[in-house]
Amino acid sequence: MKSLFFTGSILVSSFVLAGCSTNVITKEDHANVLIEKDKAEQLDVSLNIAAGKLHVSEGAKEWVEGELEYTTDILRPNVSYKQSGKKGKIVIEHTNKKFSDLKGPNMKSNWDLQLSNKVPIDLNVNTGASETHLDLQGLQLSDLNVNVGVGDTTIDLSGDWEQDFDVQLSMGVGKSTIILPKDVGVQVKSSKGIGHSEFRGFISMGDDVYVNEAYENAKIKINVNAELGIGKADFIIEE
Repeated sequence: MKSLFFTGSILVSSFVLAGCSTNVITKEDHANVLIEKDKAEQLDVSLNIAAGKLHVSEGAKEWVEGELEYTTDILRPNVSYKQSGKKGKIVIEHTNKKFSDLKGPNMKSNWDLQLSNKVPIDLNVNTGASETHLDLQGLQLSDLNVNVGVGDTTIDLSGDWEQDFDVQLSMGVGKSTIILPKDVGVQVKSSKGIGHSEFRGFISMGDDVYVNEAYENAKIKINVNAELGIGKADFIIEE
């Protein structure tokens, strides 16, 4: 049984154009993505979006479910899955990076993805010129790495967590909002960029280190290393 399915107009029109070089805005294409569960006990998920909008949340009954929309073949993402031993490796990415000639209000590249909460996930997100919303509460994160280029980014890590994990953030140009839990220990180590940063609900420990009130006695801890770029970055403890 195959583990990966695409459905929708992507099968009819976009694959016909595969390999062609075109910067012409075409009609909107749509693909449903389904990566089925198998015997993997851990997932390594990489999401590499060069341009557009990315929304990620939990809720998939299989490993990954979601929808991809785009208006030109250049923005058609590639989806791959491979199981090796106990780990499944998922990559969804823009492989064509030549977007300089794409213009116009009708250009669209929207990824709306749901991930499974049944196994631990190492999640790597790399964005170019993108609007990004990562609603990660409810997942079993074992590691999170987010590298932002240009655009506004929201990362929601609020809620309860059952294991420690590390977060690596490299924030570029734009506004970033990172929401962190109140009842799980949180430590943020930041390196200041040109922009402005705020730490709401945190206790300053000096040397650009901030913790929440639960950190000292918490059994579960999230350790965040943040490289702050140009723009504004808000680190907020959930209410």
